[in-house]
Amino acid sequence: MGIAASSAACGSNGFAGFHASSDTVYVGVAVGLSSPERYVNVFKGVQLALDQLNESRPEGAPPLGMRRAPSDAKSPVDVAAAFRDDPAVVGVVGHTESDPTITAAPLYDDRSDGGKRALIAISPTAASREVTLASDWIFRVCPGVDRQAQILAKYMSDSLELAHVAIVYRNDVAGREFLQAFVPAMSAGKVIERDPFVEEIDEFDLYARRLARSKPDGVVVYANSNDVLEISRALHAAGINPIIVSTNGPSAQDLRDTSAARAFHGLRYLSLYSPAQQLTPASPRFVGAYTREFNAAPDHWAALSYDAAMLIGRAMQAVGPDRAAIRAWVAKVGHGAPAFDGATGAIAFDDSRNPVNKPAIVTTVTQ
Repeated sequence: MGIAASSAACGSNGFAGFHASSDTVYVGVAVGLSSPERYVNVFKGVQLALDQLNESRPEGAPPLGMRRAPSDAKSPVDVAAAFRDDPAVVGVVGHTESDPTITAAPLYDDRSDGGKRALIAISPTAASREVTLASDWIFRVCPGVDRQAQILAKYMSDSLELAHVAIVYRNDVAGREFLQAFVPAMSAGKVIERDPFVEEIDEFDLYARRLARSKPDGVVVYANSNDVLEISRALHAAGINPIIVSTNGPSAQDLRDTSAARAFHGLRYLSLYSPAQQLTPASPRFVGAYTREFNAAPDHWAALSYDAAMLIGRAMQAVGPDRAAIRAWVAKVGHGAPAFDGATGAIAFDDSRNPVNKPAIVTTVTQ
């Protein structure tokens, strides 16, 4: 995959005394407590990565398996605790949202027990700056929320030349950070409305009626795709048709619904991954393998989760199943060791375990 083992291997593969023939090690996947249908492609991306790693595993290395969150887990803390306390788990892909990742952070660095069971977690999509500040054991492979806000602000101000813009944002840590970065990145005076919402109270028709009075020519939405869909429908029902720009776009399943496809038509959204982009030699290989396996093109959930699982798996194969050695190996990627050629682009971590200059593009829904 275009990455060499770091010096953390110390001249050994770390498998001495490890019964590789019987001792499978696992990558946990910390998603799916609610709305599991949204995360199907996360599991597909992780499983594809582990299958490929097992096909080419070094002599003596244990096989890799995927472990899902316990069925009785009620919170991100429960999920993190279960993975942390399972000695067969060598790393976690997740969580996908910022608030759950931050909440679970003390479990991943095992603060209650002095770090003895600390476990690396690599988030595919949690974008808040607080995510990697919350624990030295948390990494991410997506651009941070500040970077996402700046890209969209520049696009709306410079490319679309919009004069009056409203922002509707999920009132969580990442949404508030998006607001703080987006407003100053726009030209002075262009942001005329700032409307927060919470997922439990999302009466978007009220927001839309107020926006109909201020008549913005653009609305930027920081939300999940299901909320973007409802906001779009509410704006149209209120009789206004501003250009809608969002941080999340529709899934292929969304677009198979005729009503949803109509509502999403014309949406511009920030794409953290496109199968058409061949950013590294790994990109087309991933698209081909995923399409053959699942008979569908991969989305950003699949690709970013694939990259996160690949990093954990490559680290384990380089240094063995020791959790501290795995974390040290990943931390050196692009930061003392070669960058990782991921499906979503080259990954190099900075001192805060954030990827440097990860690409993102604005895509328009034309279907």
